[in-house]
Amino acid sequence: MPHWTQSLLAGLMVGLLGVLVAALPASWAWEEDIGLAALFKLRGSRVAPDEVVIVAIGGRTSHQLKVDEEVRNWPRTLHAQLIDQLAAAGAVVITFDIFFKKPSGDEHDRRLAKAMQDAGNVVLFAYLERKILPAGSSKTRTPANKLVQLEHLQPPIPLLADTAVAVAPFILPKVPIKVGRFWIYHDNIRLFSLPVVAQELYSATALSDYLHILEQQDPVLKQRISHSSIEKGERLSIDTLIDLRNEPEFANTLLKTLVSPAMAVLSSEHRRQIETLLATYRAPVHPYFNFYGPPLTITTVSYEDILAGDSQALASIKNKAVFVGYSGHYQTNQQDSFISVFSQSSGLDLSGVEIAATAFANLIHKETLIPLGEAAQATLIVFYGLLIFLLLRVLPPYLSIAAGLVVAILYFAVVYGVFSKANLWLPWTVPLFVQTPLAMLVTLGWHYREARLSRHRLKAIFGYYLPSEVVDRLAHDSDEALGHGEAAFGVCLATDAENYTHLAEHTDPAQLKLLMNRYYELLFTPVRARGGMISDVVGDAMLAIWSAPQDSTKLRASACHAALEIHAAFKNTHRPHQIPTRIGLHAGDLVFSHIGAIDHYEYRAVGDIVNTASRIENFNKQLGTRILISQETLSDLDGLVTRNLGSFHLKGKQQSVILHELVANTKTVSAEILALHAAFAEALSAYQADELATATRLFQAMVQRYPEDGPSRYYLNACR
Repeated sequence: MPHWTQSLLAGLMVGLLGVLVAALPASWAWEEDIGLAALFKLRGSRVAPDEVVIVAIGGRTSHQLKVDEEVRNWPRTLHAQLIDQLAAAGAVVITFDIFFKKPSGDEHDRRLAKAMQDAGNVVLFAYLERKILPAGSSKTRTPANKLVQLEHLQPPIPLLADTAVAVAPFILPKVPIKVGRFWIYHDNIRLFSLPVVAQELYSATALSDYLHILEQQDPVLKQRISHSSIEKGERLSIDTLIDLRNEPEFANTLLKTLVSPAMAVLSSEHRRQIETLLATYRAPVHPYFNFYGPPLTITTVSYEDILAGDSQALASIKNKAVFVGYSGHYQTNQQDSFISVFSQSSGLDLSGVEIAATAFANLIHKETLIPLGEAAQATLIVFYGLLIFLLLRVLPPYLSIAAGLVVAILYFAVVYGVFSKANLWLPWTVPLFVQTPLAMLVTLGWHYREARLSRHRLKAIFGYYLPSEVVDRLAHDSDEALGHGEAAFGVCLATDAENYTHLAEHTDPAQLKLLMNRYYELLFTPVRARGGMISDVVGDAMLAIWSAPQDSTKLRASACHAALEIHAAFKNTHRPHQIPTRIGLHAGDLVFSHIGAIDHYEYRAVGDIVNTASRIENFNKQLGTRILISQETLSDLDGLVTRNLGSFHLKGKQQSVILHELVANTKTVSAEILALHAAFAEALSAYQADELATATRLFQAMVQRYPEDGPSRYYLNACR
């Protein structure tokens, strides 16, 4: 499989594994609990919209008003007075995050109802009771794990529920413990939640103006919209709201009407309110909060200051949506609180009214967090996994970790940027904590594997030129290996091709290459088979070496048999271009070392035997022989047929060298060769005894009988 194909597949595997991990419930919970919280904490507090104000029942309110700490025990005339003050101050909508579950005296309840009726813009909290019961009955033997959830809406007392402009629950998911989402619409009870209802009333005037213009512009479309009049405008019916949720095209049609010329008379603020209201109706059922900060980030005035008629507090109410509820400053008194990403280390949490006000502010500015859809999230995670893997794959290993960290930081910067600027929530815990480390580990492992394969390939390649133990030393410590010298006993086998110059001049280079490769194959095969090392190859010459810590007859015998096998290989090869080869062998001490300087070294044997072996090989020319070996090489060897040729002064050598012709092994020698050797030994003995006349006669007889015997001709000429 091609290199890049493997990398692409591996990158896709990293991406797909990230998708699988992200799909696990525990992983998504981690993304919400850790990932989202980190983004909020990094962004910190931000300015809350000024359209919403919280009237807080704080830890000191009961003391200031000289009432019981429990709000449900307060005289409801206090709430009536509060509503009067808020209405007079110009509050657009007043939302109570207080559950008026039980009557509190007819006079007090009527006074509160009267104040609500006069204001005409009060929304009350209704409690949604949930019960989880086993399905069926004991008689049906229903399995214990089969449960049903029953929901029942408990409105405030009838007098107050009937007087309020609307009642609505504020539904928060039961899990996880840390609150992060809220419900917009509950299908079972066909009701929108408290913040949505507050938004409807806040936009009632804008909706009234919009519907009035729409009736003139498109009466048919206007007839599809069912609505009812309230104190300060219009409110859509629940049926119309459900149609808007279920029919996106209906909502899109209404949005398009906002840009028509007829709507030019609609103020920009009213147009914005209609747009955000339609967006709310079409929003996900339970969007994510986009928190503004820790407790008291949203503009907050105290309950007692409003009752006291504090001018500064009342001035902050004009044209605002007001949420009334408990917002304690002290943990010991804090009630109706929820753990959130901005819960304080002191234990102070966001109160229910602050969370409701946050939801309202998010809705009127279309600021709820937008998580990616499943398909988009999967695509992003796959893309990130593929991108980081391919990037780390092409980089060298020493840059992988740093590059992985840089990519992770850049990705997180993008995640934070879109979160902070566009309220878009991208997943980052799986890419950073799963895919990035995985990509690092896989690519580092891949690099390590490739390095090992490359090292093996290099060792195999260098094995053609160097002994395996030398390659190992170079692979582990090149500096030490270059300075390493190894003394040993060795046998050098030197070869040279006859008439190579003439052959090279008259042969095509491409053909010459093939010819010489075959030639060296015939040389190398016996050497390798007999345990020798190819030390040098220069032109048409080769130097092979057998080495051991000390002198060994087995070592010298191996070299001699290799020489015979080389000679036999060329003798038995029938090719158009025969390359006769001369061989010389010598044994002695040598040193293996890397010879060279600066940036060029060669591993070779150093010692007198190397030069002597080359001189012996070259002396074949004068004697007319093919294989010459020194006495040091032949000493104590059995099983070989040799001919003692005498002692010679080789070129460049001060001491004479006793040379023998290596002919065959004892199993293949013929009687004729033995007769030749016997006759030659007699003639050589006469020559060495200075009996030149006898030697001349004997050598002359041999030349006549063996005209191709080179040593006989050499000595015959020497006798003359």
